[in-house]
Amino acid sequence: MRKYDIFGKKISQIKFIYSLVLVFLIAIGGYFVVINIQENRLYELEQQERKIQRQIDLLLATDQPVSYETIEQLLPYLPNTFNQYQVHQELQFALNASSFENVLQYNVTYNTQATNPFSQNLPATLKYVRISVQLSVTEPEKILDYLDQIYQLDRLYYIEQMNLSFNLDGATAQMILFTFYNPSNE
Repeated sequence: MRKYDIFGKKISQIKFIYSLVLVFLIAIGGYFVVINIQENRLYELEQQERKIQRQIDLLLATDQPVSYETIEQLLPYLPNTFNQYQVHQELQFALNASSFENVLQYNVTYNTQATNPFSQNLPATLKYVRISVQLSVTEPEKILDYLDQIYQLDRLYYIEQMNLSFNLDGATAQMILFTFYNPSNE
C-alpha cells in the first residue's frame, strides 16, 4: 500500500479507523435509542390494556336487571298478519349481516298451520308459524352470529331447536324457529 498520495502528502490509515469506530458507535447508540423507544411504547400499550381490562371487568361485574314480559303484555306488539316475504327478507338480512364467506346451502320452509310450541296455554287468538332453516356454511363459528342477528330483529322469534353437525366443508345447521302473529290486533 502506498504511503504518499499523488500530491506528495502522507496518507494516514488512522482517519479510516476513526471514522469506522465513529460509525460503529453511532450504530450502537441508535440501536439503544430504538430499543428504549420500543420499550416505552410497549409500557404505554400495557397500561392501556390494563385500563381496558379493568373497564371490561367493571362492566361484567355490574348486574343489569332483566325484565320478562308476560304474553298478555306482548300481544299488542305482535303483527296482525303473517307476511312470508317480509319474514324471508328478515332472515336473509340476518344471513347477510353474519358475513359468511361462503354459504353452501340455505333453505327456509314455512308452516303457517303450526301448533303452540310451548307447554303452557296461550291465548286462542295467537297464531304460530313454524320456520325450518337449513344452513350449510364453511365457517361454523359464524352460525352464532346468525342467531344473534335473528335475536336483534324487531319480530319475535322463538328458537325451539338447533342441530349443528360438522363436516369437511364446514358445518350444517338445522334450526326450527317460531314466529307469532295475532289477528285480533286489527
